[in-house]
Amino acid sequence: MEFHKILIAIDNCKSAEVVASNGLQLAMQYHAEIALVSIVDPASIWGDEHMTLREIDDLIDGNFNASQQHVIDKVFKSYPVKRFIEKGKPYEVILKIANEWGADVIVMGTHGRKGLSNLLMGSVAEEVIRYSKKTLVVIPISEG
Repeated sequence: MEFHKILIAIDNCKSAEVVASNGLQLAMQYHAEIALVSIVDPASIWGDEHMTLREIDDLIDGNFNASQQHVIDKVFKSYPVKRFIEKGKPYEVILKIANEWGADVIVMGTHGRKGLSNLLMGSVAEEVIRYSKKTLVVIPISEG
């Protein structure tokens, strides 16, 4: 199997570097293009009724740009990386970007929550696994 385009889904957690490093190793092995996607779910921010749409957009753009740039500087250094910062339901955005960009594989992390915490919070990785027709590499992330 050949991989020409690798989409790496990262969040604002420390685990983003671990996921990105694994994606980079895969890309180097196949001499593949890399794109990072970061997603914010506006529904998770709507709880703060004092924030305007403009403030939410500024928060999203600033935090996610800074987070992605940190990962690019630390992990990718001189490896060229395409960037996507999107709003929406994370699993839907990951699948949409993977299809539109033509990714051969999606690399993402999972915290491996079980039981009630997974039921209440849901699992982005689980939804991507359920609906993706792309090859997936899921990196287990320790919450410790």
